[in-house]
Amino acid sequence: MMKRFTYLFALLILIITSCSSDDEGQTPNAGGSDFGQITSAVIIVNPVINEGSTTTIKSATQRDSVLITTSGAPNETTDSTGVAVIKGLPTGTNTLEFPTGNTGFDVIQEKELYDVVVSYTDTGVVQIIPPVRYPIGGDVIFVNNATELTNAVSKDNSIVFMNPGIYEGDISIPATDVIIFGYWDQEEGSQSIITGNVTVNGSNVRMRGVTVNGFTTTNGNQFSASFCEFNNANISGNGISLIRNIFNGTDVTVPSGNAVLLDNYNLP
Repeated sequence: MMKRFTYLFALLILIITSCSSDDEGQTPNAGGSDFGQITSAVIIVNPVINEGSTTTIKSATQRDSVLITTSGAPNETTDSTGVAVIKGLPTGTNTLEFPTGNTGFDVIQEKELYDVVVSYTDTGVVQIIPPVRYPIGGDVIFVNNATELTNAVSKDNSIVFMNPGIYEGDISIPATDVIIFGYWDQEEGSQSIITGNVTVNGSNVRMRGVTVNGFTTTNGNQFSASFCEFNNANISGNGISLIRNIFNGTDVTVPSGNAVLLDNYNLP
């Protein structure tokens, strides 16, 4: 069953007060623009769990200054938004040590990216969802305009990297198992901007770091988006996962069930 949420831009304050007050005016930190060049993990600590999420693990409150230690890469500390970026991870099992416990995940291939979302409390640490893997260290299609993007997302199992720029027009994604990765600037946020509408009909489509100024419609199952910025959207299908996106529109529909909704701005 779907539940419609209609938002005014002023409701952003509700999200800001549920996070750190330092978040005002900032884009969500996706960790920089060097993914695909070095093996990395973006650790998201104690995200806001949005209304309607089927997540059963609860977040705690501490987000800032959480030390994360790893044996194969430099240690990192979370920023005020609960994000730490660990670079240079080795392949194989990696253990993330927190002050009160540890959790692990497997790196399959060099130069890949992983989003790891955890609940960190005084008694331990646990992953809220399985790590999201972006195999952008593999065979990647680099695109520069809407025509090239349309061609790339028409093929199953495509890994697409959108170079920075304006992608004019509407984009339809009919293929399955497609990853679309936008160029991210650590200060300015997404630099890969689609001006038109995006329609996702294929299943298991993943988007990260992309801005869509038009209307986003998803019909396929297992759609996921992380660190994206959307305007109006109608997101449907089973197995939806939305992590740390911004929704700016006044017409936003997301599932009220069967979805993981974490740290999304302008959702309750």
